[in-house]
Amino acid sequence: MSTAPIADAAHSVLVVGGGDVAKALESFATVLGWHAVIVDSLEATVAALPQAQSVVVLSHHDGVDGPAIAAALDAGTPYIGAMGSRKTQARRRTWMLDNGVPEEQLATVHTPVGLDLGANSPAEIALSIVAEMLAVQRGVTGGELKGRPGPIHPHLAPGTAECPAD
Repeated sequence: MSTAPIADAAHSVLVVGGGDVAKALESFATVLGWHAVIVDSLEATVAALPQAQSVVVLSHHDGVDGPAIAAALDAGTPYIGAMGSRKTQARRRTWMLDNGVPEEQLATVHTPVGLDLGANSPAEIALSIVAEMLAVQRGVTGGELKGRPGPIHPHLAPGTAECPAD
């Protein structure tokens, strides 16, 4: 069985907030050959931002969430996602608008984060988040393959795709 990463090995994921979802995200990132950093403060977030291609906010702390998302937007982080209920999302949005984050920047944040897989457990939630990050990185919507026209691997020449060995 091949253990080669399916994405850029230099991909760095900054996870803001701890807990079981953060641990599962770290595990999935490792499997993909990505590097995950878990932080729990705004200061640690800002320090780690220059190396991050993706930022996932799991924290539910007013002093961290909105400022971390705003800092990631200011840093030009390619993928930013935030977990939380609709109420939490609205509270963060209000904070960011009140603190000068433009509406067009807010529209780029993946919130609530993750693809709709019907996820319930921390591992399932982390899987939905990683799946969304990969889909965004690859420029696809993350829908079911059966609904996508054309080849499954459009970046490869016909007949060159190989299935992983058993």
